[in-house]
Order: sequence, then C-alpha cells, then structure tokens
Amino acid sequence: MDLSERRRCPAGQVVKSCIEGKTNKDWIKESGERKSDAANDDKKICRNAQTSLYRSIKRRWRVEKQTENKKKTIKRINIEKGKISKESQAEKKTSKDERIKRRRFEEGDIEKESQAEKKTIKDERIKRRRFEEGEIEKESQAEKKTSEGESIKGRAVKEGQLQKESQAKKKTSKLERSKTSQVDVDDKKIREENSKGRNIKQNEDNNKRSRSEDPLEEGGSIQKRPCLDIERPATLDSDNYKFHTVLGQGGFGWVILASFRPKKQLVAIKILKKQKNNCDSIAKEARLLKISRECAFLCHSYATFQSELEAFFVLEYASGKSLWQMILRDGNLPMSRIIFYTAEMVVALQFLHSKGIIHRDLKPDNVLVDKDGHIKICDFGLAKENITGQKNNYGLAGTRGYRAPEVLLQDEYNAAVDWWSFGVIMYEMATGKLPYSTSGSILNQTYAIMTETPDYPSYMSEEMLDLLSKLLETDDTKRIGLNGNIREHPFYSTINWDDLENRRLETPFQPGMPSADDFYEFPLPFSTHNCNGKNLKDFSEVDPNWNWQE
Repeated sequence: MDLSERRRCPAGQVVKSCIEGKTNKDWIKESGERKSDAANDDKKICRNAQTSLYRSIKRRWRVEKQTENKKKTIKRINIEKGKISKESQAEKKTSKDERIKRRRFEEGDIEKESQAEKKTIKDERIKRRRFEEGEIEKESQAEKKTSEGESIKGRAVKEGQLQKESQAKKKTSKLERSKTSQVDVDDKKIREENSKGRNIKQNEDNNKRSRSEDPLEEGGSIQKRPCLDIERPATLDSDNYKFHTVLGQGGFGWVILASFRPKKQLVAIKILKKQKNNCDSIAKEARLLKISRECAFLCHSYATFQSELEAFFVLEYASGKSLWQMILRDGNLPMSRIIFYTAEMVVALQFLHSKGIIHRDLKPDNVLVDKDGHIKICDFGLAKENITGQKNNYGLAGTRGYRAPEVLLQDEYNAAVDWWSFGVIMYEMATGKLPYSTSGSILNQTYAIMTETPDYPSYMSEEMLDLLSKLLETDDTKRIGLNGNIREHPFYSTINWDDLENRRLETPFQPGMPSADDFYEFPLPFSTHNCNGKNLKDFSEVDPNWNWQE
C-alpha cells in the first residue's frame, strides 16, 4: 500500500495496524519507499487515531456513568414511592386491626362487666347469709388471735436471743478469766519446775500441743486455723517490713523490694516456697549467703526467717542496674568499666573457690551494681559446696550460652566452669553479643564451641584478646583462672588489688540509693506468720554486723 493510499485510508485501519504491532519500519518495507516525511505523517496519524479513540472511550464511560446514576436515582425514587405506599398500606391495616381489636375489647369488657356484676351479687348474697349465721364474727376473732400470737412469739424470740447473747458474752469473759488464771498458774508451775529441774517434761508437753495445733497435719489451711507466733526480734517479723515492688519472679518464688520500717532502709527480700524437693537447696543458699558476708563483692543476707510455707531472705538492695541491663542499653561498655567490674568479679570468684564453692550460673543478670558503684554477684541457687581441685562434679547446670564445653558434654568438671562463664561475660561486655551461637541442641552448641572461633573486633586491645583466648580455652586444664594467677595478666596492670579488695578505688559511677518514701506499699498474696511446726532447723538468724537499730 502506497503512502497516498495510506493517507486516504480511514484512521481505524491505521489504529488497527498499530494495535497489531506494526511499526513504521513495517510500513516502509511494504511500500518500498523510505521517506522521513511519510514516517512523520504516519506517526501523526497514529497519534490522532489514539487520541480520538481515547476521547470516544471517555465519552462512552461518561455516558454509561450518567445512565447508571439515572438508574440509581430512579431506583431510589421508586423505593421511596414503594415505601410510602407500603407505609400507607400498613397504616390502613393497623387502623383496621385497631378497630377490630377495639370492638372485640369493648364486647369482652361488656361481657366481663356483666360477669363481675353477677359475681358481686352472688358474693353479697353469701355474705348476708354468713352474717346472719355469725360466721363473719368468728373469722374476725380468729384473725385477731393469730396476729396476737405471732406478735407474742416474735417478742419471745427476740428476748431469747438477747438472753443467749448475754449468756455467751458472760461465758467468753469467764473463759478468758479462767485462761488468764490458768496461764498464771502454769507460769508459777513452770517456775517451780525449773527450780526443781523439770524442764524436759514441760518441753515435751509443749511440743505435743504445737503438733496438735498444726493445720497442715489435719489438712487445714493457715487462713482457717492461725498458728502460734514465736517470740522473735523485729528483724525476723514480716510485719516490720513494707513491701513495694516485685524485682524478679521465678518458678520457686519472688524477689521483692521492701523497706525495714523502724529504719526505713531499702532491702531486697527473696521469698521461696518451701517444698519437699527444695528444702536442702534453701538451707544451702542460707549458708552461702552467710559465708558471702566475708567478701565485699558478693550479695549477702542481713537476716533469714521463715513462715509455715515460705522462706525469707533479707538481702542488701543493689540500686544500680545489672550488667545485662547495661549491655542492653549501651550495646558494649567502655574499657575502663570492663577492667574495673571484671577485676572485682575476679576477687569474688577467687573467694568462692577458696571456700570450696562453685557458682555454676554466672551471667550478666546475676552481676548487680550497688549504690556505691561496686559489683555484687548474686543468686547461689545452683551453687555447689565442698568442692576440691579434683573433677568430682557433673550435671547440666547454668544458662544457655554461658555453659562451659565440659558441662555441655556432661563430663566431670571443677571450678574451671566459672572462669569460662567469666570469659563469656567479658566478651559480651566488650561486643554486646555472645561469642558462640546458642541455637539448636546441646550437640550443636558444643560443635560450634569446638570448631568455630569468636569474632574479635578490631578495637579490642591485644591484652584483652590474649586474656579472652585463655579464658575461652576448651581444654579446662589449660584455662586461666584455675591454671595460673589471673591477677598477674597484663590486662589488669593498672589495678591495685589491695585497694580494690578494700573498696578504696574510685568507681566508674555511683547510682545512689532512693528513699523508701518514694515507693508505694502493696500487700503480699500469702500469709507470713511464723509457726512452731514444719520449720527448717537453724534457719532464722540475723547478721550481727547489721545496724538495724540505728
């Protein structure tokens, strides 16, 4: 087709060719001529055709939209008309129904009224007959008698209750007097028996009484049958503590922020539930908290006491945050803080190991900072006692990510497991992450420790790299801390260990201690009264160095 014919052809064919994919080159091949003017003309024709199609489509869309709108308006009008007609029909029906109902109601009322009149007439006739026979008088007299009898009975009942209450009060007063007199007599007897050397029999009688009054033996509860309180000092009485907020919660109990009322001193009270399975661990933790009073970097107890179902540990409150909270907030700690905190941890671990104790659960959560800025290692729930240098311990203990490889393999181990956890904490303080992956099973974790090497950043000093490589040694016999004196390592060359142990070095920061008046009080959800029975032996005691009376 020539160019002249293409120009004469209608725009629809050109548009069809454009839609079918024909370009200017195809037209040139078919015509055999190549001219720029013709190509430009073809482009203009295509554009005009496209614009015309677009305009026509737009017009059709507008028309369709207008028709749809018209249909919608017509439907609305019809619906409204239909509604009006329906409403008018409904009104007509309701009016008819109301008329019918009114007619029926009127007819029924007329019938009811006629029936009521007939009944009244019959009743009047019956009353007249009864009146004549004297039945009405008898009924009135009987009603009066019944009313009088009921009033007399009510008065008698009230008077009887008052008499009973007065008698009960008299009895209670007599019993109290008799009890007091008996107590006085018993006191005199006890004094006489003490003078004569009969204390053993009296103690046996008291034990029998306390056992008979134990609510747990008879299946009762503490709330239903209260126990007899033992005479104890103010520090061993839960009523002298004001409980504020929950600091932590676990499977066996809680750690609650409290204040000692006489002194308004903030303390942390650890409350553990006494069960058959954990009585030994509670007694062990009480012993370790008592031993930790000798070290300034271990969390120790001020006092321990117990109730029928709970054991209470009054601990010193570390107002600063834990290392885990610092790592979460800052990512990684400055090198000065790492040196200072880890040096104090070295002193604490060496003290525990010298006493034959392995912590077995070292992690940043269990390393707190007190009001003066010094660290406090806490939570001796998984600790082991009477440990020598030999490998005589086994069992999976600790937290995921901080366990030594010998613990994961469940081999026998010794105090070297604490130094592995110490190295993991140091790495986490410097980088903000763990050195080895904790995903997968125990076998996967051990494989990662045995095959992978930690990612040491470039800003880490050579002394720290050397110390971490010796702490994270898979061979526990070569691990520093147990093998070699860690205090002599170049990483701690700036530390004066004598001043550090005596808390004479300046701390990186001092959190301070808030006031007890800044916290609200909330009641405990359980009873805290002490009882004579079901108690742990030699558990309740007070730190003699605690100045709680000031």
